[in-house]
Amino acid sequence: MNDLIEIAKEVIENHYQKGRHSTGAAMRTKSGKVYTGISINAQKLHLCSEWGALHQAFLAGESEIEMIVAVHRTCEGDFEIYSPCGLCRELFITYCPDAEVILSDKTSVRAKDLLPNAWQKK
Repeated sequence: MNDLIEIAKEVIENHYQKGRHSTGAAMRTKSGKVYTGISINAQKLHLCSEWGALHQAFLAGESEIEMIVAVHRTCEGDFEIYSPCGLCRELFITYCPDAEVILSDKTSVRAKDLLPNAWQKK
């Protein structure tokens, strides 16, 4: 878990641009490979970093996601683990409901448990 957090920190540290990119995600597949993404912010549009990581995994032919984390870099240079937004929760329920989502350096939960009673692919 901590290695994935460190990868997400590193990806946003390397690509941070105030107002453009503030969050980095790291996603491990069941094959053990890690895919990353950064948030994209532009005027009225925001694409979460988790979407970018999932895109990268899918483009590489991966479909079984094991663990996910998103880390936000503050303007002061500190890091905090971000709980996924509502759209990301829906994305995870659709594509990787059994993936563990890291909520803190000590806590994770299955993606499908982030939206109790939500619709799910059967």
